[in-house]
Amino acid sequence: MLQTEQNLIRKRVIPMGFKTRFRELRESRGLSQAATDEVFGLMRGTCSNWENGFSEPEEELIEDIARFFGVRIRDLVEEA
Repeated sequence: MLQTEQNLIRKRVIPMGFKTRFRELRESRGLSQAATDEVFGLMRGTCSNWENGFSEPEEELIEDIARFFGVRIRDLVEEA
């Protein structure tokens, strides 16, 4: 992971652009929230909470999410 990407995670930029971009990426793959929860081994409803801004993923999971969707962390967490 690039140093600048680590800094984005540490600065907690995650909620701003993440929830919208995550939903777009999930829907572009034709995945339901429940299916996405299963892909990442999450409790049911976790993706819904992320997309609605009630919670955010743990720092360690951001890199896995970006890799799964084939995007850079920066593209996943920053607002467009």
